[in-house]
Amino acid sequence: MAKKKAAKQDLSAEAQRAKAEGPTFEARLERVEEIVERLESGEAGLDESLRLYAEGAELIKACRATLAEAEKRISKLSETAGGELKQEPFEPEESEAEQ
Repeated sequence: MAKKKAAKQDLSAEAQRAKAEGPTFEARLERVEEIVERLESGEAGLDESLRLYAEGAELIKACRATLAEAEKRISKLSETAGGELKQEPFEPEESEAEQ
């Protein structure tokens, strides 16, 4: 029973932390997709288009920051010549777009 109560408190604390941090990465990405669809439809006027563009730019900035933080937290395991596992920092390969 104590384990269930502790687990429930952990979930509650996690939910509060997530609420304080704002929307999730997935929610931000979904909103960007909605904005792109609205802008591509051509139905938005100039003022609305500018507002949507600015909102989308901020959401993309937040998504990139989230991804950068995730990359910092990722590490890879590699096997040494002696057969032991060692943890190394993750270093992403450069994509063609970044070159």
